[in-house]
Amino acid sequence: MSAVMAMDRLDAARVASVLARVAETRPRVQCLTNTVAQNITANMLLAFGAIPSMAIHVDEVAAMAEGAGAILINIGTINAESELAIPKLLEVARDRGKPLVFDPVFVELSPLRLHIAREVLRLPNLVVRGNATEMTALAFDLAAAEGVTRVTTGKVDRIESGAARFSVAHGHKLMTKVTGVGCAAGALIAACCAVEADP
Repeated sequence: MSAVMAMDRLDAARVASVLARVAETRPRVQCLTNTVAQNITANMLLAFGAIPSMAIHVDEVAAMAEGAGAILINIGTINAESELAIPKLLEVARDRGKPLVFDPVFVELSPLRLHIAREVLRLPNLVVRGNATEMTALAFDLAAAEGVTRVTTGKVDRIESGAARFSVAHGHKLMTKVTGVGCAAGALIAACCAVEADP
């Protein structure tokens, strides 16, 4: 079985170009992310060729995001401070046209997480990366959102952007046994978005 389905739609040269541009330009990704996944996320970004910044203080996240190539918001370990920081990051993304990747961790379990997700989804042209359960919980909201690229990760990753649909079968069940793999994937997507305007 081929690792990549719908290969006629997936431009391998373009993918290689994005990866090369990340390594060449070393974009910084401002990550407001799951505290459990900060270490693996930072190390994956470094290995990928990008620069992680993990600022979480409400009084500095906007300044850190201003100079970043992209922004990641992951609500895995949401707390009072990160709840206040998220609107500041959304404002920078909106006003400065920064690419934003949103990871709605466990959005199906908490009214607060669902509320935050709905606020984030007001921003046009963002990327949402989640597992199948999270993406199903947001299905109605995602359908109503403007220009959202949806990345559903699992054994087979599914990417939907406008009319384009891709499936990439590179997942493994052991990936679910390592904390933060999905969270780090969101950061890598953000690094790619920093160098490629069309996700």
